[in-house]
Amino acid sequence: MKKTILILIGFSLAAMLGCSRTEREDLVVAKVNERTITVREFEITAETLENKYLPETKDMEGKKELLQHMINREIMTLKAYEFGYEKDQEFKDFWNQFKGPFLTTALWNEEITKKVTVTQEEIDYYWEQMHYEYTLSQILLISENEAMEIREKIVNGGEDFAEMAKKYSIGPEAENGGNVGSESIGRIHWWIEEILFDMEAGEVSPPVRTDNGWGLLKVQKKRKVIPDEDREYAEKRLHAVKEYKGRNDLKDKIEQEIHLQIYSDAVDIAYNSLPEDVLFDDIINGKITRANAPKLRIPDQYRDMIICQYDDGIYTLADFEKKYEETALPDRPRRSYGKESIVLLFKKMIGNIVLPVYAEKVAKVLEIPEVKDNYNKRLEQFLVYRLYQDQVKDEITVTDREIREYYNANKDLLRSREKRNYQIILVEDEATARIVEKKAKLGHDFTVLAKKYSQDPSVAENSGITGLDISGRYIEYDAAAFALPEVGAISGVFKVSRGWALVKLLEIETGEMPTYQESIFDIRKVLTENKSALHLEDKIKEWGAGYNIVINEKNLEKAQMNRVRI
Repeated sequence: MKKTILILIGFSLAAMLGCSRTEREDLVVAKVNERTITVREFEITAETLENKYLPETKDMEGKKELLQHMINREIMTLKAYEFGYEKDQEFKDFWNQFKGPFLTTALWNEEITKKVTVTQEEIDYYWEQMHYEYTLSQILLISENEAMEIREKIVNGGEDFAEMAKKYSIGPEAENGGNVGSESIGRIHWWIEEILFDMEAGEVSPPVRTDNGWGLLKVQKKRKVIPDEDREYAEKRLHAVKEYKGRNDLKDKIEQEIHLQIYSDAVDIAYNSLPEDVLFDDIINGKITRANAPKLRIPDQYRDMIICQYDDGIYTLADFEKKYEETALPDRPRRSYGKESIVLLFKKMIGNIVLPVYAEKVAKVLEIPEVKDNYNKRLEQFLVYRLYQDQVKDEITVTDREIREYYNANKDLLRSREKRNYQIILVEDEATARIVEKKAKLGHDFTVLAKKYSQDPSVAENSGITGLDISGRYIEYDAAAFALPEVGAISGVFKVSRGWALVKLLEIETGEMPTYQESIFDIRKVLTENKSALHLEDKIKEWGAGYNIVINEKNLEKAQMNRVRI
């Protein structure tokens, strides 16, 4: 029962996964009042639930054990509705933090991902283009009009591209004349690639729409190369590019509809007011915190100057100063990122406001049955968690005496909190991640690969190295890193929230016996969880007695369960 609440939350997530329906899958294995659990839902849970929460057997007893946890989840959902948690303002505020990202993800999936197709002709053409490498310079500007004006000065006015980059570009490469180096098709940002297909050395592109503004590109050199990747990569890359392009086009359309404007003169002032960049290592190690981080100070005479506006809002430089302070340290604009990081901050902030509204009111994603169903399941997941916190966990107390007794009785268990130091490479798409994995396991220098391929901005300073720490600091990466058998081992590719990753284990430090004072927090957490599990068991019995619960064992026998706890 100790793991019940984690399993209940896990069920909510597993039930969101799609699966084709058949008559057998629609059979009901259990009912709690009018809420049903079907064979399909049972099988999705059995297939996707984390291994440690599965039953030990896949016979009828194992199926009943899994089903009972699913029934418990339905009981808790009904009880949460009975208590009216979904109407509570505190819960509404909490839920709204997650509603926006859910709606935006649904928008991308319904409007972009599901509609993307790639033809064989497109693959052949892209594969041909992958045989070319370009050496490029770039000027990044906030508006298309600015880009057109600068291009006119270069193409017809004879102005030097590098000097224009130094003077006008908001990109981090402005200081070195806009030089962004050499790369082959398949490795270049998608919004740049298409314009390059018809360009030769010495040419300057028309304005190119980017994530953060408008770019002018100059081809310094173009040469034929042999691609490192194959046609399969070309297909996956094309599919990903079409998704990125579709999202960008939709964002651009929405920005035009809301009349979004960002003013370059105010961006200049904001950038010049940025404090000196701090080291990411100092942030990771806690040396730099919000309390002692260098402050952004906008000069008084500019604080009321508008930096960004759209139909529903205006932001001044004073607002930017406030937003800067509210932003997590690793995500703040930095001098090394150039002025575009300030533009990106505002676009992201406004996108977080308008995209969910567009998804719900214009695209009407919640009227799509599958999306609506997933939305309700996610809502109920949080209702169950709120019920657990309010009616179970918050009622638990742990005394100092209990903590001392646990410490004395479990010293061997407390002894080892192993620390590991590992290196991360993070990329946007799986195809690229697989290529990096192959190179890493063939012996290519992991640090060189990290600096070449990783999309994490901290790589420039720390090469993706985490430093020695216990499991839990880097939640998305720790599972892979702490499963590696020895120093030097490299993980396979795995999915994370920002893309795809792989890690290399650099160092292991075995744990030591902590002092009593060092153990208090962890012991209190363990005892709270143990007591909560027992208390939840009692609550489930109490709550369940008020509902009509029916189990159909004949239908449960027809359900498949191919996995058990290892």
